[in-house]
Amino acid sequence: MDFLERLKYARQAELLVQAELEHIERLHRIMRLPNRSDEYLRGLLDKLTELEKRLNSYIDHAVDRKNEALNILDKLDGDERMVLYQYYILGKGWDAIAEEVHYSIRWVYNTREKAVKRLSAIYGEQGSAKKNRCFAREEKIRKEWN
Repeated sequence: MDFLERLKYARQAELLVQAELEHIERLHRIMRLPNRSDEYLRGLLDKLTELEKRLNSYIDHAVDRKNEALNILDKLDGDERMVLYQYYILGKGWDAIAEEVHYSIRWVYNTREKAVKRLSAIYGEQGSAKKNRCFAREEKIRKEWN
């Protein structure tokens, strides 16, 4: 399913950005620790600079993937859109979504299933018949990440 792949790519991009941000924040905290040599701090600063450049690239990629995913989610409304938005765009887990909306995890799964069925009906074969040219770029970036 082409539309589901696009949603998954948006989630992966968001999770990658979140992980990279956490890594950078940890390095910033390490830099603030006392009793670090100047040489050690220069090395950390070089690593931070490199990581921040990479993070900018990841953010650009995430913005592109999220725009594609938002175009898909615009076909939904109400609870279906909210559940998929929180999962694929914000990168939240199913448990966290259930807790936030004060419903059971089963309700969240059922809502997701209804949304996917609705999107399948909308996209039908159209979703898998046309391959977007962004997937070539997607594959290149995924190879760089691995």
